[in-house]
This record gives sequence, C-alpha cells and structure tokens, in this order.
Amino acid sequence: MQQTLQQIIVMNQFPPMSAKEMLAAVATHEVFNGLDSAASEKLEEALSYQVVAKNSQIFEVGDQPNKIFYLLEGALTLKFPDNSSIQLQTGELIGEIGVLNGDFRLGTLTANEDSAVIAIGTTCLFDPSCVPPETSLAIVRRLSKRVTDYLRSVQQTSTQDLISQGEGEYVEFKSTLRWNLKAEKKDKNITHAITKTIAAFLNTDGGTLLVGVSDDGQVLGLEADRFENDDKMLLFLTDSIKTQLGTLHLENIDFHTENIAGSEVLRIDVRAGRTPCYLAKEKLDHFYIRTGPSTTDLRLSKLFDYLSKRFE
Repeated sequence: MQQTLQQIIVMNQFPPMSAKEMLAAVATHEVFNGLDSAASEKLEEALSYQVVAKNSQIFEVGDQPNKIFYLLEGALTLKFPDNSSIQLQTGELIGEIGVLNGDFRLGTLTANEDSAVIAIGTTCLFDPSCVPPETSLAIVRRLSKRVTDYLRSVQQTSTQDLISQGEGEYVEFKSTLRWNLKAEKKDKNITHAITKTIAAFLNTDGGTLLVGVSDDGQVLGLEADRFENDDKMLLFLTDSIKTQLGTLHLENIDFHTENIAGSEVLRIDVRAGRTPCYLAKEKLDHFYIRTGPSTTDLRLSKLFDYLSKRFE
C-alpha cells in the first residue's frame, strides 16, 4: 500500500504527456534532432512516458535491452558491477550501448530522486513497418557515434593506468576540486581551472581529468575538498559545469569516483563536443583548446578559422 501511495504521489508530481509533447522533448537531443515530419510521426509510436519514484530501478544488470531512456526531469545513476557509476541529468540519453549490443544491460539504472523519463522502444524503432529504414539507419549511426566517442574518451584504459602514464594531451591531473592547498581555504579559481580543462577537452578531441592526483601522479585522495559525501561533491561538480559551461555540454561529460591505492579519486571523462564551449571569466567569454599537454586560451585572431574547421 505504501508503494502504491508513493507511485500516486510521483504521478501527480509529473502529469502525463501527449505523444507530440514527448516527441518535441526527445527531438531536442542530437540523436533524434532534425528528423523529417514523416519520420517524426512514426517515431511517436515508439515513445512512452514513465515516472519513477526515488530509489526505484529502471533496469538492472542482465535485463534484456529493448528501450532507450531520455531523462525529462529528475536525476539518475547508472552503476556498474565494478562500483563505478555515471550520473545523469535532465536532457540526457541512456541505454544505447545495451540496445546496440542486443545482449543484456551492463549496469543498473536507478532514480536518485523522483523522476520522469521518456522510454523509446527499440522494437518499433528498428521495425521498417513502424519507422522508415532510412530513419532507423540515421538513428543507429548517431547512437553508434555516441558509443564510439564514449569508448574513445575513456580509451578503455583504467584509471590506475592513466595515472601511471602521466599527464598528456588527453589526460590531466588536479589535486583538488575546490580547495586551495597552500591557502588552506576554498578557492573559486581552483574550480575554474577544472571547468577550463573540461571546456578545452570539449573543444578539442576529448580527454580525461583526474581529481585527487598531483601533477607528478601521486594519489592524494579527495579528503582535502571537505565534502560531506560523494553525492555532495558530484552535485557541486554538476552545478559548476551547468553554471560555467551550460547544461548543453553535460551530455558529453561522465564522471564517477574510484578507489585507487586506498584513496578516492574523481574521474571526469569528456567526449569531444558538437558545438563550441565558451567559459566566462571577468565578464569575458574565453575559448579554450588543448595544445599538447596544455590548456590554451585561443586568441581571437585564430578563433574563426578554428571554429570553421572544428565545428563545420
């Protein structure tokens, strides 16, 4: 009875949506953006609305993958058997690896809070009698690009191996997320350095940022940042990205904590962005890129040429 009451409360919090409203929502995502009207009408048949109570599972390891999920409101966590996880925010898509794999789910998707999702049924999505083959092909290509970019961003390399290899064009270490170790206090410039590196990875070819690791590869852990718990830390990072870089770029950023040599490290994997990412500082917008192992503020005289080639 208690669970039923909880479901009723959540349903009232997120009123139902029409098929056209759901289509308009998912069409904002790069995978489903730009479909012609005929294809869009067919895609409506694959959409269903689902509300999920806090701490409820949407799918778990071993489940058959027959849906992709678009997070409309709330927050979700995809947790893997090795205890690593990906935090998802509104406007993000999840479940495509299992769908393309066609075998089983690789992780467990749980709601961090009461949430609303749009489920996209792949049975209809890949059925030529439901969705035109050319539409299915376009969507599969876009999904495959997301998966390829993800695998490239993490390079299928363990965090321990990345630390052993040291910093480079695609890897950077930061000692803390918000704490100035010399001044012994919170420092906005420390966080700005984090978001600056993320922006540079987005604007170039992606990369991985490890927080809790010194420049010389010593694992320091995350205790110095003085967060109450991991959830508070991850929320701080999410809010910093939203505020300084914008929510548009969140879908290209994955992060989780790992235990390395008895200390916790924050790993931030960044895929190359599809649109330019600007970072504001002192009322000016800056455009950062990676040049070798460094983050560079691209000069205005070179910006147009870079943008026209990188984001054509």
